[in-house]
Amino acid sequence: MFAIILVEPEHPHNVGFVARSMRSNGLSDLRIVCKSKPLPRKCYNTAHASTDILDKAKLFGSLKEAIADCSYTVAFSRRLFDTIVPHVPLPELPPLCREKSGIVALVFGRESCGLSFEEVELCGIQCEIPVAGQMSINLSHAVSVASYELCRSGLLGEGLALRNKPPITHRKAATTQQFESIENFIFENLTDRYKKLAWTKASIRTWLQKLNPSQAELSAIFGMLRALAKKPARGMPQVR
Repeated sequence: MFAIILVEPEHPHNVGFVARSMRSNGLSDLRIVCKSKPLPRKCYNTAHASTDILDKAKLFGSLKEAIADCSYTVAFSRRLFDTIVPHVPLPELPPLCREKSGIVALVFGRESCGLSFEEVELCGIQCEIPVAGQMSINLSHAVSVASYELCRSGLLGEGLALRNKPPITHRKAATTQQFESIENFIFENLTDRYKKLAWTKASIRTWLQKLNPSQAELSAIFGMLRALAKKPARGMPQVR
């Protein structure tokens, strides 16, 4: 079981975005270290379909209180502190969490300055999300990236890894009949100079086959060609 802990978040909209990210990745335990109670109403503006997570969020006066019932704590920070707390990049975190029982807390710091040295010292491990240069990413983005990494590893969403979901199969290949329809249209709208060339129709067919379009893509191409030729819209032949 995982808990997301936000330490003194400074922008209410980020809290709402965090709740939304949690919903997308099968998380529900949100804990917030903050000085004011209750949560600002602005948090709800960005918590699409996840306001219940905000309703049930637990508010604490300190990080120590927030992690009291957790068995393992992960501090997310880009900065390297002079501490004995182990440091790992995000891709190496899932195997470590898989070995843990009880509540695993993922701890995220303030937007402006992150977690303090003392707060990192309270955690069992420090995790860094690798990014280019010395940049850091937004709080809600950090939660999304970390949650997704755990989710695709099969640790969230009731143990169902994203990689085990059935593949998307809605792409239907264009048919010969549909190819012929667009070939004829192109040929009919060519100037006489090109119509007289023996290779013209074969070239059109070869070009279309190299594109290997789906039915939807071929339909879009047909629509654009009709618009360029200033012809009324007409649907392509449908496969029965």
